[in-house]
Amino acid sequence: MNRVRWLNAQWPSSIRAVGKRLIEMPFTDERMDGFAIERIRDDFIEGRYIEKYNYQEVISTPFGSEEVFDRIGYRTTEFTLFDSPPHIELRSYHRSIKELISRLLEACSFNLVVTPPTVNLIEWVSALQVAVDQDITVDSLQVSGVEIDEGVTGKILLKGVKDVREATDILLAGRKHVLEKVQVKFAGLNKTVAIQLSNNGTAKLPAVLPNDLLRHLRVSFPRGDS
Repeated sequence: MNRVRWLNAQWPSSIRAVGKRLIEMPFTDERMDGFAIERIRDDFIEGRYIEKYNYQEVISTPFGSEEVFDRIGYRTTEFTLFDSPPHIELRSYHRSIKELISRLLEACSFNLVVTPPTVNLIEWVSALQVAVDQDITVDSLQVSGVEIDEGVTGKILLKGVKDVREATDILLAGRKHVLEKVQVKFAGLNKTVAIQLSNNGTAKLPAVLPNDLLRHLRVSFPRGDS
């Protein structure tokens, strides 16, 4: 399963200028973190952010005691930075992206503004269907904040063997709600492709990605907040 996240940003300078600054912050044996930049173009940067961390491994011996070993681990986040929204694409990222964002801020002399999007998932799915030129089925979705009664809200998960959007409209019947997640399916690579999209601009994708799927997801990504 591949995890991808998109963020919006306001770059203080051109993408090439940002890329040159990141090259000056490389990951080395002497540093705990840094960048490995692979490509810089006028409209995007591709690279990796690498973190080194120390941890202890505790092993139980056959004699009932424990031995502690100091270990070193590495975490890598692949990224692409764009000059148009969504400006930041993170792939195979870890739960916390705080350090990566801090380093980007440093590279931009702390003049960078990064904001998480709030995505209209219905718009995203509709645009994605056009981008992939395939019929897309929403076979699962999750809504929260559903107004059941005055002062009473609920969370609903709908699943089906067919598209659940029409049934969702009937069930909600105009009630206030927040669409949090959808799972969509379409044909690709001679098999059905299933992806999960969330309203915070994240996606869970299959381990083997169909050609151009990432590009289609980014192109169809809603540009306005909702």
